[in-house]
Amino acid sequence: MICPLVRRIALIGLLAGLPIGAMAQAYPSKPVRVIVPLAAGGSTDNNGRMMAERLSQALGQSFFAENRTGASTDIGIGTMARAAPDGYTIGVVPLGSVATGILLRKLPYDPFKDIAPIGGISKGALVVVVASSSPYQTLADLIAAAKAKPGTVSFGSIGVGSSHHLAGELLKMMTGTDMLHVPYKGASESNLAVLSGQIDSSISGSSSIATQVRAGKLRTLAVTNGIRVPSLPGLPSVGEFVPGYSAGAGTLSLFAPGGTPAAIIGRLSTEMKAILKQPDVIKRLADAGEDPSPSSPEELAAELRGEVDKYTNLVKSSGLKLQ
Repeated sequence: MICPLVRRIALIGLLAGLPIGAMAQAYPSKPVRVIVPLAAGGSTDNNGRMMAERLSQALGQSFFAENRTGASTDIGIGTMARAAPDGYTIGVVPLGSVATGILLRKLPYDPFKDIAPIGGISKGALVVVVASSSPYQTLADLIAAAKAKPGTVSFGSIGVGSSHHLAGELLKMMTGTDMLHVPYKGASESNLAVLSGQIDSSISGSSSIATQVRAGKLRTLAVTNGIRVPSLPGLPSVGEFVPGYSAGAGTLSLFAPGGTPAAIIGRLSTEMKAILKQPDVIKRLADAGEDPSPSSPEELAAELRGEVDKYTNLVKSSGLKLQ
């Protein structure tokens, strides 16, 4: 009878002799942990769990979500970054959180070395909204009022340094306006402030305003992307009013610890792209005001670098104080 230690040594020797492609085909041979860095119930958690469920079905092995929350996603992403780079711990990463996090605080990981991009999952839209009773019928109206009354037209966000806040700061910079930023602890508070007339407008995630928009309480003026988004085809983009403007919410993505074998990352990326073509997945994202955002590891790495550069340049050129 072969003892467990001998069996393990034999298995390691067998795997060491396999070519990289064969190792990828053998993966996964045990359950895979998918770390979600935000609390259960939000879009990050929902979409992360959906991807874990579909990867389980596609690869015939359990992918299970584990919420590791705190420090604005730093705890969860940091936990993933420190895991063994063997493909059995991966994590959900909101690119916007990483890009703004570099500016706000010292991250417990190097986003360009310690985590390896696998592929994009989804991209939600940030939307400029006003109360249905607001005199501003279009984004052009809001911009004109801000120019006519510097420092008096206000916009809310989910907090200083958030992608919502920086989208507003970019709008100010590119339109030469002086709008008053009012930070809140979350989307519900910011949207309530718009509804009650405490602030003139808010930049909010599309999923957080869906109920109030359908009820006719909030009016959407534009998405903060450079072009219109498929999930909100009738809503103009800020880029249509301000050429060159683009400040989306950032892609929700899947990453692995740095050093994870390229063959394993490649296989996961391929499966993700196939999953994001499934009609029920597309509908599920659309119902939440989001769109599939499939990408290769190389494309995702370039997108992260672009997000970091964009917000770094914004902060430097505007003199914005984030701390």
